[in-house]
Amino acid sequence: MRYAIVTGASSGIGAGTARVLAREGYRLALLARRVERLRALAAELPRAADGEHLALGCDLCEPAQIRASFAQVRDAFGRLDLLVNNAGIGYRARVEESDDREIARVLATNVGALLACCREALPLLVRGERPCVVNVSSVVGRRGMPTMAAYAASKAAVFSIGESLRLEWAHHGIAVCTIAPGVTATEIFAVQANPSKLHDPDLAQADSPESVGEQILALDRRPVPERYLRWKWKWLGALSVIAPRLADRALGSRDWIPRAPAR
Repeated sequence: MRYAIVTGASSGIGAGTARVLAREGYRLALLARRVERLRALAAELPRAADGEHLALGCDLCEPAQIRASFAQVRDAFGRLDLLVNNAGIGYRARVEESDDREIARVLATNVGALLACCREALPLLVRGERPCVVNVSSVVGRRGMPTMAAYAASKAAVFSIGESLRLEWAHHGIAVCTIAPGVTATEIFAVQANPSKLHDPDLAQADSPESVGEQILALDRRPVPERYLRWKWKWLGALSVIAPRLADRALGSRDWIPRAPAR
């Protein structure tokens, strides 16, 4: 029996990951603001061997709510074996058109909440069996793309947090992994697995939330520092370090991402 927390579990990658883990016998604590969705998801999941899954309504931008949720997990589980920091929001705008409140909201959710969850999880993880943290970043965390500066900055921070925590928590025996999905059929940028909504034929092959969840499960079983779902994104990140102008040209030659909607 493994005990796991999945943040941002009310939809997308979080919900897909919850389904994958529950099928493998994990007992889950599901955190998100939309508690009714969490309850519906928890009701559909197979019951864990030693109890029901927890559906915990939590605004992850509110530290007091994070502390209260992790206290409930402590009381129910007694330990934590896997923390999946998935909660995140997207934002697309050219820098000169960006909104201060939206930038602050992206950074608070994608960076501040992740750090707070790691802090609250540590006392539970040190009690865990083969404890592991999987932080969900994005390919744009390694290679910024047009109209995504704020979002890319937040996801670059997720990579940096993972690098720091791997060293800080090594003496606890806690594995820390960063996963970098590409285009996934989630609500985050209103991109669905529908080719008519994508501008590039390659992007019609959007990864499903469950396929990302399968990779998160694989990381829990055999942790590695970083994982990309597709080699082209790993190649692009490496190219951006080795030959950034060549990477710029590669991005400029085609639509790697769906276009921002017209204002």
